[in-house]
Order: sequence, then structure tokens, then C-alpha cells
Amino acid sequence: MRIVSIDTLRAERRKQTVEVDVPFIGPGGKPGSVKKRIVNGEMEILELTKPMGEMLTTPAGLYELVQKSVIDLELGREQVPLLYSPIYRRIEDQNFTEHVDIKPFLNAQVVFLEHMELEEIKLGSRKIGAKDTVPIVTWATGFQITEDMRVYDKTWEVTELNRALGEAYNALLNHLHLSPILSYNYAATNKTGADATGATYREKLRNTLKAALIHASQDRNTDTRSPRRPNILLAHSSKRWDIEEVLQRMVVGGTEYPAVSGIDTMIFYDGWSTAVGEKTYEYAGVDPGKAYLIEGQKHFRELVKHDLMVDAGNADVSRLVEELIVARARRGVVASPANAVEEITLP
Repeated sequence: MRIVSIDTLRAERRKQTVEVDVPFIGPGGKPGSVKKRIVNGEMEILELTKPMGEMLTTPAGLYELVQKSVIDLELGREQVPLLYSPIYRRIEDQNFTEHVDIKPFLNAQVVFLEHMELEEIKLGSRKIGAKDTVPIVTWATGFQITEDMRVYDKTWEVTELNRALGEAYNALLNHLHLSPILSYNYAATNKTGADATGATYREKLRNTLKAALIHASQDRNTDTRSPRRPNILLAHSSKRWDIEEVLQRMVVGGTEYPAVSGIDTMIFYDGWSTAVGEKTYEYAGVDPGKAYLIEGQKHFRELVKHDLMVDAGNADVSRLVEELIVARARRGVVASPANAVEEITLP
């Protein structure tokens, strides 16, 4: 059983050694990259060779400052791991248009048949239904390097802003990919209520999860006629220990119950929030009274035209802005909860 949560992914990361090149756009639109190194879970930090004020005066210095911004941003991303990867299949293509036809992702149909000599093979097809597209959305943010930051050499403040930017980006990605599951209005064919049978809470919870697995397997896709086979459970972290216990072999009142099979991954998502100025932004997590059984990959796509790119923008002397650090990404989400998700009301 794989447990996917902020804490478990951080713990896994601490055991890894990673080295990747992270792209960015330098001064004058020049593309570049900086190496991100994580050794035994510790990420190497890029230190500036000169005070920030001097870095802003030359193209080479500004280039180095952007490199540092990228590394600091990546450090922030490490603090908010991505939780949705077991659910979504990633497709990255720089040629994505602003609106992408989703039929190739959800309605491709192929079958292997015995081939007889001189017979024509059965080619794969796509079911043609109502026109439906998903937008590739531009997500952007940034911050200003002001004259005061340069005069007082507030490199530490820029570092904190970079890290916050990285945290915010990964939090956004978790929200974009999990909110379609959490906010969907499920029909009765995709719902399982709390089971009231059993003398203890553990028995009721176990019976509820078993009922959800059974109910999901009885529902068939309207196009392919294939039954749902959920393998991922999405829940609030406060339910982790109860759910882990009831899925294992257990003895209650002298009766031995075998382990519940079918679920190989559990994801725990509590949401995220931050305050920017006087406004608070909040991404809702899983309701503690709900859980979601999900058939991963098959009906979920993460569409990436380009991932997060960072570059330095133009100064604005009228506002004493020395430089702008801007980050943006273009991506979309294809999700079909009706074909892949069972909403569970917990006892």
C-alpha cells in the first residue's frame, strides 16, 4: 500500500539523490538553465557572488540573479509535493492550441482480433460525440525587486519571495487536478452512503469501504461497457490511521476479517491557503466526512504546453522598481469523474 501525502512524499525525497536541469529565460529573452541538485534529500542552494545591488547592474549579474531565483523557487516546490500523480497521466506538448479537443484522450477505442490470412485488420477508432474541448490556461505570478531591496541588499527577502512562489505553484497544481474530483456533483450511480451495520466504528468504516468497492464495480461505462476498477482512495489526513487499520486483516469480537483488496494507493489532501496582501486564497481539501475511490490514469490527463518558466522583466523607474521576476505556466486538465470516481460518505 502506497501512502501519498505531503509528509510521506517529503520523507521519500529525503532518501533520494536528484540532478536535473531547470530551464528559464534570462535577460533579453535568452534561454538558459540551472542545475538542481538534491543529495540525500538535501537541496543545494545557489549563493550570489556579489551583493544584489551589483548583480542588477550587468547582464551577467542579472543572469545569475535569475538562476538563484529559479533554484530558490524549486526549493519552495520541494516543500509542497505534488499529490495527484497517481491519478493523472501527463501529456506534454508545446504544440497544444489554446483549446484542445479532448476526444483523443477519453474516447480512443482499440481491440485486438485474430487475423486470418488476407483479411483486413481492425483499426483503432475514436467514438465521435459532442464537441468538447479543454482550455490551456496561462497561470502567472511574480514579484518586484525594488530600489530599497537593492540599497539595503535584501537578498534574504528575495529568497523568501522565490520560495513562496514555488510553494504557491505546486499548491495550485494540486488544487487544479484534485478539485474536479472534490467539486463534482455525483449521481447515485457514483455514490455510496455510510454503512450503519457493525458494533464499532471500525466495522462500520470497513463495511462502508467494501460497499463502495462493490458498488463501483457494478457501474459500467456508457461507451466502452467496462466496469469501474478503482485502485486509489482520496481522503482527509485525519482519517488516515482509521482507514489504514480497517483495510488490513483485523479481528473484531473474536471474528477474523481478511484484508480488503483492490486499493493500492491512498492520497491524503487537506487543501492549502495563503494570504497575499489583505486577501486570503484558499484551496479546499477533502471533506473529513467524505472519501473518493478513483480509477487512476484512465480518465484523467494533465496537459502541459509548458511548465513553470521564470524570467526577469523590465524595470519601472516611476515606482522605484529595479527588476521584475515573472513566472508563468500554460496547462490544462482533462477529468471525467463520472467514469472513474465513487464518492463515499464515511460513517
